[in-house]
Amino acid sequence: MKFGFTTKNNTKVDEKMKRLVTLCGCLLLATVSHGATDGLADFKPMKYGFFVHYVWGGDCGGLTVDRTGKVPANFDALVDGFDVAGFANDLSAWQVEYVILTAWHANINPLFPSATMKKWGLDKHVCKRDLLGEVIRALKIKGIKVIFYTHPRDGHDLRGDDRVKTGWGLGGGVDPDVAKFERKKWNDFTNELYGELVDRYGKDITGLYLDEGSPYGDSEKVVDYPRLRDTIKSRAPHLVLLQNFFGNLYTCDVGSGEYTDLRNQPPAGWNSGTRPLAPCIASSWLATAAADKFKVSISAEDMFRYTVLQAGVNSDGGGVQWATGPYVGGGWETGVDDVMRKLGAYIKPVAEAIKQTYPSTSYLTPGGRRMPDLAWGVATKSVDDRFEYVHVLRPPADGGKLVLPPPADGKHFASATLLLSGQPVSLKQDASGLTLTLPAKTEWNKLDTVLKLAVATDSPPVNVAQWKAFKASSSANTPGHPIHLNDGDENSAWVSAPSDKQAWGQVDLGRACRITRLEVSGSIAENVEVRLSQTADFKNSKVLASRPVSTAALDITIKKATYGAGERTVDVTDKVRAAIGKTTVLLPVGVALIGYDPALGSGKELRVTYSLAGKQQDAVVSDGQTLRIGNFDPWVVELPVRHSGRFVRVARVRPGEALSIQELKVYGKYEDL
Repeated sequence: MKFGFTTKNNTKVDEKMKRLVTLCGCLLLATVSHGATDGLADFKPMKYGFFVHYVWGGDCGGLTVDRTGKVPANFDALVDGFDVAGFANDLSAWQVEYVILTAWHANINPLFPSATMKKWGLDKHVCKRDLLGEVIRALKIKGIKVIFYTHPRDGHDLRGDDRVKTGWGLGGGVDPDVAKFERKKWNDFTNELYGELVDRYGKDITGLYLDEGSPYGDSEKVVDYPRLRDTIKSRAPHLVLLQNFFGNLYTCDVGSGEYTDLRNQPPAGWNSGTRPLAPCIASSWLATAAADKFKVSISAEDMFRYTVLQAGVNSDGGGVQWATGPYVGGGWETGVDDVMRKLGAYIKPVAEAIKQTYPSTSYLTPGGRRMPDLAWGVATKSVDDRFEYVHVLRPPADGGKLVLPPPADGKHFASATLLLSGQPVSLKQDASGLTLTLPAKTEWNKLDTVLKLAVATDSPPVNVAQWKAFKASSSANTPGHPIHLNDGDENSAWVSAPSDKQAWGQVDLGRACRITRLEVSGSIAENVEVRLSQTADFKNSKVLASRPVSTAALDITIKKATYGAGERTVDVTDKVRAAIGKTTVLLPVGVALIGYDPALGSGKELRVTYSLAGKQQDAVVSDGQTLRIGNFDPWVVELPVRHSGRFVRVARVRPGEALSIQELKVYGKYEDL
């Protein structure tokens, strides 16, 4: 749980002007719609967002305050005090790509006139103003995407009879009292509220953020996640589902690092991550301090360099989400607007190298790296693979010359320029690597020197699927989640749910691509084919390859398996036995194996004793890795004939065992290369 976002104007805006801006937003709405894009495909290349909480907590507290530190008189006063025009202007000035904004949080008070809350007898939780609709319209005009923060298990903040009405029941803490909790009733209420939210706004937003609510990663005890996903996706299939990550993603698409507190750490200690990270920059996730009680302590320069670092690492999308919240009445805590405007000014001239990019596959930077860990900096690439951007964050000692190793993906580069000035940079590439030399009398920028490298037309085909948007027929848990289908890590995998008998997983390449080679690693077995399509529905697709029938079955017996740390372990023998396929055992390891964390705060591992072809063996696999037993030679498909398409799907032709894919690699070139 958290709070935060902000606006600039500290003076009160004339009410007539506010209404005029809102009216203009309504008139222009049709010209700035999202279109028929996919939320996950939108989210993946975004690298610069803002996370905003604006909260009425009612009886439970947790309230957004005004500039004097006072709480509003009531729920409607808080909602009416949101300065939509100022908020939109500020985010635009800050150059952000997207915002995550509270739909409801503490005490479940939706920021729109909710018919569901009235129906369930929660009249005190209903406001008059459609604040969410107004914000959507104002931000669309600015070209800023919207994701709504929600909380599917915030019943613990309800009071008295409100708990009974919704099925949460009296007693308990963060979790309800099991004896008094009516799970079906709670999920009936929750799904109805989400259904109302998506029906109202789904077509105009990019996604929803679902708060986890439990540090143990065991919220499925409260929330029926498969049902909730179906409620959302049946209404708006394009929405990306985010969630703060505590070891279990349930049925969401992307995990987020919520509690990234950089305020009390030196910039040299700021860790990056493959997941999106949300550092709070003010007093809290929402405005909690009077204007004279708090001041932003981190600099725009450090924030800019961290944003660049995160862009070079973040493969799951979203980049960095700087976070805090606006005052009731508009404006931000002291220093927020100043530091964000300065950050936006740094980002604007080099935006093409940060926004709408993926981490480079030529010069990959692993997650967890900090600024002192970098030899020279990080690299990003354009979505269509036409350009690589070398961000020199630590200038080389050898004057104006940067020497890099050969690109890991084998790319050739035709030219190099300084992104800021357009000046040519001397480029030399051979078997030993790459040498880039600045123009005479040019010095390295102390914050970030961006070198733009044009990919040559004679470059070999690359894996265009890596980190692109993915979908699958089932997404039941984190260790076997679709996010691992094309994450570049052979130690992770997507595994279809047991009930998913005719499973499929697919990658959206972003645009039409000429494909020359496919590699599918995992437990594929027989009756599987690879299809190519120009559209996500695969209605007019073509088969590229069919998996030949396998022969000998795996001769294996699982004798004992445990998961946990030290003495805090759980027997998972049956779980491992259920993962035995015809020719392999492929089982991602994590808390989703059992649905909760048996050793919170400790590094956990899976220990398995088994016999293979009569020989006893042992395996120890840590969290985040995958148990692999059997033959995992990749299924390689060469395509000498030209094939072009945007979507690639691996699918089981007939019902069968689970489909387990470690990596789906698609080698090719985009049509304009």
